[in-house]
Amino acid sequence: MNSDLLNQIEYLKECKGTKGSTFENLGQRVYDKIKSIHQNPNLFITHLYIPKGSAENAQMLATQYKQLFNKEIDPELASFYECFDGFEFRYINPSKVWEEYDKDEIVDWDQFDVDPEALSYADMIKNEAYEDEVRDEFHAMIGLDFDEPAFNNRMSDPNMVKEFVFYGEAAIEFADSGIRTIIPPAAQLFAEGNKVKHQPDSIHVFYLDYFDFWSQTVLGQKDNTIAVYAGTDYSASIDNWDYNEIGSFLQKRLIK
Repeated sequence: MNSDLLNQIEYLKECKGTKGSTFENLGQRVYDKIKSIHQNPNLFITHLYIPKGSAENAQMLATQYKQLFNKEIDPELASFYECFDGFEFRYINPSKVWEEYDKDEIVDWDQFDVDPEALSYADMIKNEAYEDEVRDEFHAMIGLDFDEPAFNNRMSDPNMVKEFVFYGEAAIEFADSGIRTIIPPAAQLFAEGNKVKHQPDSIHVFYLDYFDFWSQTVLGQKDNTIAVYAGTDYSASIDNWDYNEIGSFLQKRLIK
């Protein structure tokens, strides 16, 4: 699986980001992060959909940003969309997930002469006795298919994206486990369908990275400060959301 992945993402290195911002050479840095994950024998990339961005996209968002917040767009946000038109990426460490998994959900262990809690992931995948009912079932439950290429494998429904419904139960379907980043395309970021509901009309808050350990991550204005906020319970009160600078958040999600 994914033997050609590094060749397929060579294009990422072409993007330099907005000159003068801290995201210069953003494409190379993202490429290096993906390469390090790809070369780690314990990690497996399942989804990678990172279309090219453009200066036109960055300018469009800069105009919308000015209209919404009456301020100039953050240079790191502009750099991101100049490089990438959205970002969908998921990888998983199946051995680590196995250690924490409720193994009774996988199979009825009475048919096997083994204590599942004492069975390591490495021993499980090497033993042919577990091939169908345990190994294949576990991999299916955590969304790991070694035969499915990761490149251009999306987590979002492209038809929903066109309707400006980038997020929602019907738009994204995949296993709960794994490390995921899902940032919407430029045309969807400030679209009405991407606006967080249940907020006063004067508060402009938009989803930025939906699945961050089941917390919402939004971009918007609170107390005259434009920032990224992370909160729980989907559209919970913005009063409880934690503040993050846009640049540092994107760097954490894309590079570190």
